[in-house]
This record gives sequence, C-alpha cells and structure tokens, in this order.
Amino acid sequence: MVVRKPAHLFLDELNIEYDEQEDYVVIKHAALFTSTVLSRLLARPNVKLFNGVIVEDLLVKEHRVAGVVTNWALGSTNQVQDTHSQAQSHMDANVMEAKIVVSSCGHEGLFSANGKGVKRLEDMGMIKTVPGMEALDTNMSEDAIVRLTREVVPGMIVASVEVAEIDGPQRMCPTFGATIISGQKAAHLALRALGRPNGIDPETARA
Repeated sequence: MVVRKPAHLFLDELNIEYDEQEDYVVIKHAALFTSTVLSRLLARPNVKLFNGVIVEDLLVKEHRVAGVVTNWALGSTNQVQDTHSQAQSHMDANVMEAKIVVSSCGHEGLFSANGKGVKRLEDMGMIKTVPGMEALDTNMSEDAIVRLTREVVPGMIVASVEVAEIDGPQRMCPTFGATIISGQKAAHLALRALGRPNGIDPETARA
C-alpha cells in the first residue's frame, strides 16, 4: 500500500510500520493499515460499527441531510449468480438520524456517488450536477481531493473519491495520501459544523 507524504504522519500516530521512500512510504499490506485503524477506532467508547448494513437513502429534513436510511445488506440486495440479476427482499428499512453524514465512497457501491451519496442529492435537486471523475492522474488528483473536501450541502460532507465524482477532477489511487488527509479534513469539518473545537478554525484549534 503506497501512501504519499505527508500522510505518513498519520501512520506514525498509529505506529504503523512502513518502508520510507523520497516522496512516499510503502506499507507491506493494506490489511495492516485497515485492521490497525479499525482496532483503534473500535476501542473508543463512543464508536459503533454496524456490520452488514447498507445505506438505501438519505434522510432530509428542511433542506438539510439529517441521517441515512439503512437496511441489512443480505435482505436488501441479493446477487443471483446464475442470472446476474438483482433480487430484493422487501424488508422495512431503518432510519439513523445524524447531525452530520460523511460520504466518501465515490465509485460504484451501495453508498456511493453512483448510488446513495451525492447522486441522490442531484436526484433531489440539492446539487446541480454530478459529472463524474476524469481519468486517472494520481499527482493531480491527490491535491484536488484534499482541497475540495467540504460540506457540500448542510449536514453532508464529501471526502475522498466522492469528491472526484461531484467535482470532476482526475480519479485518485493507487496512492492513499489524499484518502487519509481528506478523511482528517472531513473530521475537522464535522467538528466545526457541530460547533466543536477543530483544526480548521484557528481560534478553536487553540482552545
């Protein structure tokens, strides 16, 4: 797994080992990164992981994203292997209210720009268009993804690959520096939206 600098500083915080190169670092396996991040997050008392859950829609109240509509993955989407068709089980969805929703998937997926993220905002007229990402150019995309990470509508922050879908810069990867730093920026944007101390506003960062 290749991570462009300065995102290696996040790896240092988590004590994830890597081989250092001039402009980037290499983690020996992506699973080492993901498992370490998950273990650190799940150890926190205020974090919940909902396994096997997908997002089917957004919850919108008074022109503000106020949560997500979820369902069990196996009940919502069932891939029929022999016909390659989709069969859906009719199960009542669940609603998760949230003060802030962060959408970062971007490409095809059950919660993505082509599914229930910014594309859904376009369907509802909350944003004008979702042009989709341009062809791969890692060096250009890394900086653009971080710069354009933002609260795109009240209550919803876009980060990582989903930024490329809504703004049309080059698609990112195979480096993951922008993914990490975009996620960090999204976290601080969420704190700011909640009126909490954050690293975006200098006066709150010093508090």
